[in-house]
Amino acid sequence: MPDPNAKASQTTGAEQVSDAVSFFEQMLQTMPEDRVSLEVLSQAYEQSGDRAKACDLLSRLSRVIERDHDVEAARALQQRLATYAGNATADAASVQLNRLILATQATAAPTTEKTADLAGTSATIAANALQLIQGPAERRAIVTQELDLAWLLHEQGYLSEDQYAMIVSDITDLSASATPMPVSVLHLFQDRQLPNIDRVLAFVAEKSGVPLFPLAMFEPQAAAYGRLPLDYLVIKGVIPFERMANDLLVGALNPLNSKLRDELEKLTGRRCHFYLVHPSEFDVTLDKIRKTLQNPKAVQAK
Repeated sequence: MPDPNAKASQTTGAEQVSDAVSFFEQMLQTMPEDRVSLEVLSQAYEQSGDRAKACDLLSRLSRVIERDHDVEAARALQQRLATYAGNATADAASVQLNRLILATQATAAPTTEKTADLAGTSATIAANALQLIQGPAERRAIVTQELDLAWLLHEQGYLSEDQYAMIVSDITDLSASATPMPVSVLHLFQDRQLPNIDRVLAFVAEKSGVPLFPLAMFEPQAAAYGRLPLDYLVIKGVIPFERMANDLLVGALNPLNSKLRDELEKLTGRRCHFYLVHPSEFDVTLDKIRKTLQNPKAVQAK
């Protein structure tokens, strides 16, 4: 069976890093304290060997995390800053983060009752999410939302009559599949190897006002996706990959689907910021999540 990520693998690591740097440097010009941009850019500079620039970005990120009082992120960032021990900028940032962590530790841990309530909330979210993908009416709604995008692409000349008919048939079949599959027009562009996927992505990004996000460069955080069943993520074509304070950053295969955004916000109780993602990068990130869910202890040990 062909590897669905083969096309993505043809892009060299250097090209991926260059694309990520360009994208997020532009983001930082308009949003200097954007956490996603600071995080991904720091990783990109680390990969390119520019540790000085990476350290500077990590320091900026630490100030934003401290401002947001995000203790979980502070602990994770401290581990990265430890690799820069001896660097004055990194050491100063680590000290500030440690103050935040210590201040939080002074607060009493949640009681057993509160912990049980949190678990109950997670179970409720998971159950509600599964209800949205399991019934015939729910599957028809997913098909309808995707076919709106297919018709738009047909109107714009990105799908011929025959290709549109094929997409309609495929989407219908996917929605009835017992095996969870992305019910997604853009994913079918990849699976069917339809032409002009890059042009289609550019059109969807412009039409939705949502940028194309290099999701494969970013490690998905369990704090973002953890309460949602994997089957929901697959079928709906969404991956919450990062939590910023009370908001979620979400990679989506159809950012034009405003109903899905509203649904996800209602499910999670958090404001969601959508980013368009390439189908191949969606698959890569889903694979990371699967591996994490299958062997969480091994991932935590890294």
